[in-house]
Amino acid sequence: MVAIKKFIGQFFKDPKELKYRVHKEDILNSRSSSFEDMQVEVSEQDGVISMHIGSITIQSSMRLDNPYHLELDYTQAMSMAVLFLESPKEILCIGLGGGTMPKFFYRLFTKTKLTILEINPKVIQIAKHFFKLPISKRFNIFHGDGIRYINEVDKKYDLLISDAFEDYGLPDEFCTISYFESCRNLLSEKGIFMINLFGSDPKTTLYIDRINLVFDQQILYVESSKPGNIIVFAFNEKNVEYIIDILRQKIKSLEINYDLDLMLYFSRIIKNNKRGTSKKIRFH
Repeated sequence: MVAIKKFIGQFFKDPKELKYRVHKEDILNSRSSSFEDMQVEVSEQDGVISMHIGSITIQSSMRLDNPYHLELDYTQAMSMAVLFLESPKEILCIGLGGGTMPKFFYRLFTKTKLTILEINPKVIQIAKHFFKLPISKRFNIFHGDGIRYINEVDKKYDLLISDAFEDYGLPDEFCTISYFESCRNLLSEKGIFMINLFGSDPKTTLYIDRINLVFDQQILYVESSKPGNIIVFAFNEKNVEYIIDILRQKIKSLEINYDLDLMLYFSRIIKNNKRGTSKKIRFH
């Protein structure tokens, strides 16, 4: 592995300069938070570039020769949201990282507009320089506080992705009942809330219970690996059902077109759907 700061030095004579740059995209006054000041570093190994925020833990990874590939298993698990979406118009992402999931949905849904909130300005700059983010009117990154944005914006989203991490897990404020309620309030009639949880966090079961409560027991979840990440999908539409054979056909198409291996995650989703049948995913 090359030294973590090697790539940063190629673009910035002094890495500390990142902390003081001002972004034109800054539409919000950021809340006072240590998240903004966390060190952001980059490493490369075997043609894969990775982002580290506040620790050696890998937050995002990208193949240099295939920037849109879902390199980490938890991102492939998150791609399962596609099964439940039909031509979304608006997607909101809380947390940018290396932009893996926003890039995936940007390429998959060619008419969808993406809004991404990221509180750490260093993450934004490094992602733009190293992770080959799209330059498009459909792909909008803002430096700001995601929680404040959710509480103030007057808009509906077809998919809301909560992927905010600090150095060793999820910030507590992204795991409260009030936060989940605010997220649900932003969803369109058939909107979906998706959150990336830390599998080794002893509070993960509590967080899933909270989401289940807020979304009237209409959730699915899938483990990416053990103890890895747990991805939760929560549905705003009441009494929704999905035919398993139709979902399986969607998965086959995704696997062929995007070089993915998703059946393992699909099997886990079905197993965790306690009220489902052999033919349907359902919640009641």
